[in-house]
Amino acid sequence: MKSTYADDPAGGSGPDSEKIEKMVALTIAAARGLTPAAQTLLPLMQISGSDLAPPDARALARALRRVIHGERDPVALAADLSPAHTEILWETLAQIEAPLPAAAELSRQGLSFEELIEKVAEACSGEVMLWQRLWAFTEELSADERLPVDVRALGIVLRRFLAGERQKHVLAELSSAHRPAVAQLLDWLSQ
Repeated sequence: MKSTYADDPAGGSGPDSEKIEKMVALTIAAARGLTPAAQTLLPLMQISGSDLAPPDARALARALRRVIHGERDPVALAADLSPAHTEILWETLAQIEAPLPAAAELSRQGLSFEELIEKVAEACSGEVMLWQRLWAFTEELSADERLPVDVRALGIVLRRFLAGERQKHVLAELSSAHRPAVAQLLDWLSQ
């Protein structure tokens, strides 16, 4: 799926395609009820109303807002979109309707701490299916009372990153063993 979003309408890739990937990933999460809709609607409203955004991006942001509000008619949603953005919208609708992967898939893999950090970075870059698995996995980490307190805190912080939070104060909740790598992740996500 990443290849669909990574190609911008001009045939390249770059900052605009990354922004589209993030808009789509957040839209899918909000439409599926995995994250609060308001968290995604605000940036979409800003993009759709901004004179700084290209007209195609504004039209896509308006269509994605309608998706979050529950509209699912692909023809009506795509009426004002370019062919490239229509394809992105239809892929978004397909991802919303796709079944959620089992949360246990990640835990069975036996991820190391470093691998988990890498996976969160990938998920925050627009890998929607990975994002969905990590959303469930970090919830399990944060809620499992059998796990050490520092591991549960790691789950809480990584879940916040998946939800779009980028504030440095959350690093204070981590153990000294986890803080440097998670701080590095946060710096990367904030760029």
